[in-house]
Amino acid sequence: MTDGSASFNRPYKPFGMNIKVPERTMQQIGDTLTNLAKAPSDPLFKFLEENEQVFNGDIVYEINKITAESFTIGAAMRMQDEKTNGNPPSFDMHF
Repeated sequence: MTDGSASFNRPYKPFGMNIKVPERTMQQIGDTLTNLAKAPSDPLFKFLEENEQVFNGDIVYEINKITAESFTIGAAMRMQDEKTNGNPPSFDMHF
């Protein structure tokens, strides 16, 4: 018998060559491989996009903005604390 022939008068078909993969499966495999390739760099690029103002040299503006936000939040918390707990004591507790 020759190397490529099959027994019982059937044509030779190697296993796996007669299976048709659906188009959707091929698309999903491509998407998965693309996502695997991009996954390590996605968090880095997302971080750079969110903090672009810092990296493009406009850091003074960002510092001033965060300081103003911190002061506004602190002032609101102090006002609410006075409403809830009353005025702080005016006597000296340190002897």
